Amino acid sequence: MTTLRELNISLLDWEARYILEALSRELERLRVVSENAADEDAAADAGNDYLELIGLKERFESEAKAVFGDQIVNFSRDGG
Repeated sequence: MTTLRELNISLLDWEARYILEALSRELERLRVVSENAADEDAAADAGNDYLELIGLKERFESEAKAVFGDQIVNFSRDGG
């Protein structure tokens, strides 16, 4: 049986935004691998990782929006 542990941290808005952006990019990478990998095992692993990571992103995004507002998911570098 695995013991689940929990980590609680405090983040500034820009730190949370970078984490959300990194999660978004990794999710996209995993999606592409799962859809295009010639190796069925690699595709399955990427698909499984994608499903686990999407839950993390949704939970983190929800909490970040509650603290920082909806603009926290704006990854634009043009100031808008």
